[in-house]
Amino acid sequence: MKAMQRSMVSRASDEETAFKLVHLYFEEVARQGFKRTLDLDSIINAYLYALGRLRNKDKELGEIMHLVSAEERQLSHESRAEVLPQVDAKPVIH
Repeated sequence: MKAMQRSMVSRASDEETAFKLVHLYFEEVARQGFKRTLDLDSIINAYLYALGRLRNKDKELGEIMHLVSAEERQLSHESRAEVLPQVDAKPVIH
């Protein structure tokens, strides 16, 4: 039951965040004058897109973390000199 309540709280939070993101987006669009008319479909599509991204954030973050870990493993074989080559010249201070 508690897990279900946490899930509902998380979902409400995602929905509220999506609403705020869409509101901010269209507020900026209107302020910048990019779009003269906003139809209901545009607003609904923007909200559903933002909500979908928020609900999939854990999956997307997992994929990003996997890519970063793979790159770190690849770079761990390089020496410090290869990553940060030394410069012989001393900096000139004026």
